[in-house]
Amino acid sequence: MGLYSIKGDSLELIEQTTYSEEQVRERQDLQRWLKNSIESIAPGCMVIDEEFNDWEDSNRRIDLLCLDQDACLVVIELKRTQKGGHMDLQAIRYAAMVSNMTFERAVRAHEQYLRNNDQDPAQAEQQILDFLGWPEPYEEEFDSETKIILASADFSTEITTSALWLREQQIDVRCVQLVPHKHNGELLVQIEQVIPVQSAEDYQVRERVKLSERKAARRSGRSSTGFAFVNVGEHGGKKNHRSWEDSRRYGYISAGGNSISQLDRLHVGQAVCAYRKGHGYVGVGIVTTEPTPYDEFAIESGHQKLVDLQLEHSENPHFQREVYVGIRWIKTFDKEHAIKANPYRNTACQIHESELVDEILAGFELTHDDCLE
Repeated sequence: MGLYSIKGDSLELIEQTTYSEEQVRERQDLQRWLKNSIESIAPGCMVIDEEFNDWEDSNRRIDLLCLDQDACLVVIELKRTQKGGHMDLQAIRYAAMVSNMTFERAVRAHEQYLRNNDQDPAQAEQQILDFLGWPEPYEEEFDSETKIILASADFSTEITTSALWLREQQIDVRCVQLVPHKHNGELLVQIEQVIPVQSAEDYQVRERVKLSERKAARRSGRSSTGFAFVNVGEHGGKKNHRSWEDSRRYGYISAGGNSISQLDRLHVGQAVCAYRKGHGYVGVGIVTTEPTPYDEFAIESGHQKLVDLQLEHSENPHFQREVYVGIRWIKTFDKEHAIKANPYRNTACQIHESELVDEILAGFELTHDDCLE
């Protein structure tokens, strides 16, 4: 296998090279390229800091510290070597060291990052809030979960074995291969996620979801309430690609990226409580469809396809890559009038606490009978 260019009626193999042969430096070159194009290895993330070392009694530095749209920290460890060295052990250590980071501390780190890159550090907090779609800081929702991305030209068997084992322990570790090539004097980089293999990832996530829900049910000692939690996930900033107003008007929720498989937790006829991150619960409704791709999804009223409607963010490629579930809303609020109650950290999951359901329904002035299909 390899990278080829088309030449006439045949394919021409593009020569693979190494970063050392091309005199590519790890920090000054590779890290600089990736921090300015973070979507290439960490879709849906923003860079908080580089060479992060805000801890006592340690001179260790995180190559790139990022934040994803679920408010989870993402530690990115880079190596230009062919085998990745001991990057897995380094990344685990770094993930543990930042696992208790607060929102305030993340802002301080981003201030330093902006200062080092000749940008206004006073914009740090607002940039993070815009990225998360939060009107103000919500410390309790700043997730303690830390994810890891290992990026290298190749990986040793020791690293891949460790990564696969960590994923079995439900730690989000990814290996992204950055293979350099030389073509007509130009340096090219082929970027591919090798762990988890993309085609197998949805299956793996679904299996972890089932296991987590079984464990949660055993811990609670109660069966499901029949209600599900869904996060409407409206994102802010320049990458905004969801609108709660469109969702409540046309009757749907959506998810993208690694959260798509979580929609499989919902079933037609089930009652759902919709949560707008940073605000509260904004809707109660009934699931009307199975998860459906954007270009196939039709809204319940009028059977119009979503692709034919003029929605707020319909031109955004993130919007078009998402999967949609139809919802017949029983009652909704705008985000300013959201019901304050404890959320889950998932995109979608079953609610096992009957007290939480009662609290939400009371806020909407609904009863259980109102939510029966």
